Amino acid sequence: MLSNVTPTFLGAESATDPTLVRTAYAFLGIPFGPPYEGWEYAAASKAPDVLREVTQARAYTRFINHWNFDIGEPQYEDGRPDITDLGNVAGDVRRPETILGEAVKVLSPLVRNGVVPLVMGGLDSVPPMVVAAFEGVEDINILHVDAHIDFRDEIYGRRDGYSSPIRRIREFSFVHDIVQVGARSIGSARREEVEAAIAMGNRIVTAWQVHEEGAHTVAATLDPIRRWVIVIDCDGMDPTVAPAVGAAEPGGLSFVQTATLLRHLARNNLVAGVVFTEFQPAKDINDLTALAIIRLLLNVVGLQRQPARLA
Repeated sequence: MLSNVTPTFLGAESATDPTLVRTAYAFLGIPFGPPYEGWEYAAASKAPDVLREVTQARAYTRFINHWNFDIGEPQYEDGRPDITDLGNVAGDVRRPETILGEAVKVLSPLVRNGVVPLVMGGLDSVPPMVVAAFEGVEDINILHVDAHIDFRDEIYGRRDGYSSPIRRIREFSFVHDIVQVGARSIGSARREEVEAAIAMGNRIVTAWQVHEEGAHTVAATLDPIRRWVIVIDCDGMDPTVAPAVGAAEPGGLSFVQTATLLRHLARNNLVAGVVFTEFQPAKDINDLTALAIIRLLLNVVGLQRQPARLA
């Protein structure tokens, strides 16, 4: 079930039936995923609606037909975003295990019809829901930007919490390359998780490597054949770019480094979907985190004007 929203993302047209979407992109909020503790429901649940509100408050909606120097042309010269806002997946917090099915029910028709989902999630247990929608449709790769590798098999007996999404994604047979960019400092990963991730074929690119070798170098190594679902935990970016996170760590990716990776895939028509997580609006400063997310999405939809449509 989807909930209607006002305002919409970038002033886009709204809908509550994913089978009727005719735009190239669809914006969707998934306010929470399976939690470890109750507080996690509220931490990022307002993130999708805050993004919508910031596109209005910061005049992106009013100036959507103006020149965007990030992409070298007007964002949408006709003033009509090629995006449909589907609102938010209305999950039941009393039965968190049902949120996966509810999300896939919305996302699957989009993916089957070649619509690229732009998802604002809650905490980091949301990405497997987005990836699951591609099962039986196409083989994909994953670009994961995060300070952590999220490869725990379980915590407190839960295998679907926010420390495990990439472990769960690796279990999908249709997922090929998983490139994890931005890892730094100390997180939930122990030796066994790092070694397991590498043994299962993941490539881990630390934040240090990006700073020393350059984001363009990393981008040039990404598979140009299969499309990519981009998974961005906001703490993968530096706190000066995205302060509104639960585990801020200095030394993260800059806005330009993050954008370089996304822009490379978008220019080559390789973006199958985008999901942001871990944006906690109550911790934001001058809307910095919201603006970083919005601008990264504007880069993707501006540079990949004609996503690959499935037959």
